[in-house]
Formats: sequence, structure tokens, C-alpha cells
Amino acid sequence: MKKGWAQKVWLTPLFFTTGATAVFLCAFGFSFPLLFRLGQVVAAILVILSLADAFILFSNKVSLSGKRQLPNILGLADDTEVKIILDLKSLLPFQATIIDELPDQLQERHFRLEKTLEIGRNATAYTIRPIDRGIYNFGTLNVLLEGPLHFIKRRIPLPLEHEIGVYPSIKQMHETELLAFSRMASPVGHKRYKRIGQSYEFEQISPFTEGDDYRSINWKATGKTRELMVNHYQDERSQNLYCVISKGRAMKMAFRHVTYLDYAINATLAISNVALKKYDNVGLITFSNKIGTALRAENRSGQIRKILDSLYHEKERTLEPDFELLFKSVNRLARNRSLILLFANFETKHTAERALPLLKKISRKHLLVMVLFKDSELIEMADQPKETVEEVYRVTLAAKQAGEREEIVNKLRTQGIQTISCEPENLSVEVINKYMELKSRGII
Repeated sequence: MKKGWAQKVWLTPLFFTTGATAVFLCAFGFSFPLLFRLGQVVAAILVILSLADAFILFSNKVSLSGKRQLPNILGLADDTEVKIILDLKSLLPFQATIIDELPDQLQERHFRLEKTLEIGRNATAYTIRPIDRGIYNFGTLNVLLEGPLHFIKRRIPLPLEHEIGVYPSIKQMHETELLAFSRMASPVGHKRYKRIGQSYEFEQISPFTEGDDYRSINWKATGKTRELMVNHYQDERSQNLYCVISKGRAMKMAFRHVTYLDYAINATLAISNVALKKYDNVGLITFSNKIGTALRAENRSGQIRKILDSLYHEKERTLEPDFELLFKSVNRLARNRSLILLFANFETKHTAERALPLLKKISRKHLLVMVLFKDSELIEMADQPKETVEEVYRVTLAAKQAGEREEIVNKLRTQGIQTISCEPENLSVEVINKYMELKSRGII
């Protein structure tokens, strides 16, 4: 019982300041008796006011209940708002400190919110950014009510333990879907491409509008309606798209606390959703020194769910990726010509040169698009001024690393392999832009 009360009562800085003042006065009271008397008065006032604070805080008329509002799942690298709703029943408002027991993955060791709780319903919120996939455990919500005299705090623990899964970003998936299918002016980051050639998959007949191709005028429909009508065609459907993700140790590198693998996973979910909405078949392959997921390209109602569940369980490995094993897996799964989006990270040009012969073999049968990561932090470091020997070493090493990555990109492009090199944060948009470009140009 004593232990329980000790856990519920917290002393404020004002309590310790007043107590230290009383001790200080009593200590000097040996030389000045008047100070000793004054110290006794201060100590008595401290005890009386602290008891008054405790009486108010632990009164039966003071009660607190609350809840924590979270979405059903959290998105990887998404800024997510967590709402806390507290219901205070009391005769007067209190200043409160809210300490939420956050999941270990967030590494928030000094989290607290300061808020004045009014009588009745109170709402507050904070933002978290999950950087790892998996199960996140939220613990007890601790509320420290401070007495009106500011000497005592009462700790009220609210048992709101809750488990929630962090999945690849569904929010980002929907945002990129809006960019890909927007018929308005081009959104920021999304490009439109002029079609090369003509698709002959008929879509509909509609009235002629400015900008339509005169060669597509349907004279028979025009004669029937006495209005100029044109045929509209759509992109060819049921093309195969495979997202291939390397899980080698180079993908464990992080950009703004999120690994390259997780950026690739978010981009894969986004492009898979867009491709399925474009009626293409989508598959998934993950590999390192062995094949992880091998999902054949399909366009069924549950395909995006299969991809999401598979991506959720993927983990980085410590070994180098085996591109020969990837070549065999692609040949087994992709019987027909397909678009292969390969997400990888080459630390040095030597690792890229070892993989190049196998990448060329894949590109002979399929349309291979390499997706590489550009580290803007590395480029910024290479441009920093050099003053000390250590800074000269760091800047030189960063410039060498950035230069090698540019050489890798140029080498792949000279070998006829289409390559995307962009910052991890823009990966999803750049990959969708490339897909839409290839669709618009009739290459796939």
C-alpha cells in the first residue's frame, strides 16, 4: 500500500525549492536565531500547503479517464497523428503532464506533453514517424495532475496497452495513385509524356474536342449523330510487371533513419497499386543469397493484399545478393517479356561490374529498369569546405563515393539498361513516372 502511494505522489520543483530554502535558513540560524525561526515558519508553510495540495488532488471528487486514438495500422515512414482524449471530473481545472509509454522502436525516452486540463473532455495530439516494420506496443498513459498550490503532483496511470502493426505505407500508395490518375494539370513531381505511336485497343467513341487526332474520326458515328465523333484508344492491358527487391547488406544503409530496403518496399507497393489499376499483371521477387518471395504476376482482386503481406515480412540480410540466382528465378516466373523493376544498391563500381553480365542477360529477354539510390547527404558532404585534416579526409571520401555512384549509373545506361537514380524520398514518384512514360510511349 505504501509503495502504491509512493508511486502516485510526485513532488514538484517548487516543493524542493521551498524545502531547500527552509534548510538554508535553519542552517544559518545557528549564527542568527531569527533566521532559524524564519526557517521553521517556511517549513511549516511547506507542510501545510503540501497537505492541502494532496487533499485536493486525492479527493473523491477528482477522477480521470481517457483513451488513445490510433489508426488500424501505421504506415512505414508516415507522419501519424496520435490523439489522446482525457475526461476530467473535478471542481476545478488542473495543470497536467502527459507521459505516454511509446513503443521501443521510436526511441523516444523523454516524451511528455504539458497541458491544462479543463473540467470535462480534453483532447490533445502528437505525431510519430515509424521507421521500422513490425508490431509496435503502446503502454500505459501516465497523467500527472499538479495541485493548485503547485507543491504536489498526483500520478494517474491509465492502462491503455495496445499493439499495432506498421505496414508499408498505404497512405503513400493512395497519394501516388492520385498523381498517376489525375486528369487535371500535372501535379508537382508527376510528368506527362507524349505517346509515340498508337495503341489500337479500343476504349470508347466520344464527341470531338480540341486536341483530338483527326485520324481517329469515326465517320459512321458522325453521320448517325450529325456531330463530329472520334474513337478513343487506351493503353494495352495485361502487361507483366515484376518488382524485384535486393535484400543484401547494402540495402541496410539508411537515409534519414529509414533503410533503403524500406524505401524500396514503399515504392513497390505504390507502383504495384498503380499497375494493377492500369489492368497490368504485377508480381514480386525478393532475393539476397537466396530467394525470399517469388509471387507470379497476376491481376486478381487479392493481389495487392498478397504483395502487402509479403512486403511486411521482408528483412535485410547480411550477405551479398546473388544475381545469378535472380536470373534463374526471373526465367522461371516470367515466361513472357515483362517489365522488371530492380531495386538495388551498389556500394562500389566493382560490385556493379560483377552483376552487370547477369543484368545484361535479363535485359535481353525483358525490359529491365534499374532503380538506384542517390544519397543527397553524401553529395552535400562532398561540397563542404575543408579546413582540418579530418574534414579533408571525409570530404574526399564522400566525393569519391558519389563519383563512383555516378559512374555506375552511366555504365548501366551505356549498356542499354534503363536506370533511375533519385533520392530515396522521391523514389515512389520517380518509379511511377518511369512506368507511366513507358506505358505512354508504347514500350510495354
